[in-house]
Amino acid sequence: MRTLVAAALALLAFAANALEPFTPAPEIAGRSLTGDTRYKLSELRRGKVVLVDFWASWCGPCILSMPELEAMRQRLIADGLGERFEILGVNLDQDTDKALAFLKVHPVSYPVVQDITSIAAQLYAPRKLPSAYLVGLDGRVAFIYYGYGSGYGHDVEERVRSALKSRPSAEKAAAP
Repeated sequence: MRTLVAAALALLAFAANALEPFTPAPEIAGRSLTGDTRYKLSELRRGKVVLVDFWASWCGPCILSMPELEAMRQRLIADGLGERFEILGVNLDQDTDKALAFLKVHPVSYPVVQDITSIAAQLYAPRKLPSAYLVGLDGRVAFIYYGYGSGYGHDVEERVRSALKSRPSAEKAAAP
């Protein structure tokens, strides 16, 4: 209970500095929860649209949202868009074992890093969990989805597909 209260207070403190749409996406870096691979948002997003998904094992709505994100990712891969899209999960648990236990029950194929130092949470300042930040090809936050509700998966997928159709400003300027 104490951990849950501390996490809720931390989210409220971060909300005062919440990241806004159309601003450059701050760097996120960390080791995979399920292996030794290191991930950096700046490397994942080269030529890709990336959905950054903040979640925690104690988050009830995350149990619903993560399978929807995984299914969306698989549809995009099946549609030939897998090379242009990725999801980066960012776990906010302080206890790695709890995060790993959650992933055993709710597995995902996309990379998940643990924000044990809360640096990513401070930079992004998610207002509630889950929080999904769509980072466009230009490296800017194109859209933020706080929480989980009816139509979540459909709405996020529409926005991802729309972002995949756009080109970064440098490419637009160079286009005939």
